[in-house]
Amino acid sequence: MILDYEYPVVYFNGDDYEDSDVINKAGQIELLQISQEPYEAIVNAEGYSFHILFGSKTGGNFLCIPGWRMGCELSYLSDVFWNQRSILGDDQRFGYETATAVAYALNVNAP
Repeated sequence: MILDYEYPVVYFNGDDYEDSDVINKAGQIELLQISQEPYEAIVNAEGYSFHILFGSKTGGNFLCIPGWRMGCELSYLSDVFWNQRSILGDDQRFGYETATAVAYALNVNAP
């Protein structure tokens, strides 16, 4: 099953945080395995394809993106703000746009 979704990206015009534009971008999620954990999907956004595994663990949820050698803890799948920050991480390997795209994709799959 393939689902289309949208996610917002904020672009700042210069140093003034008040001067910004919000652009809605489109992504796709191909659900590969959602009958039991870990769940598995492919997220297509920002010109990339992310094969993701996600689910619950003791004390919370997790996300793993093996092709990017990345894993992190998640809040509830619907908590886009917290999950986007967790995916972005300290090293910011993904960048703001891709972390936002994946966080919103997880929200689409939220129960």
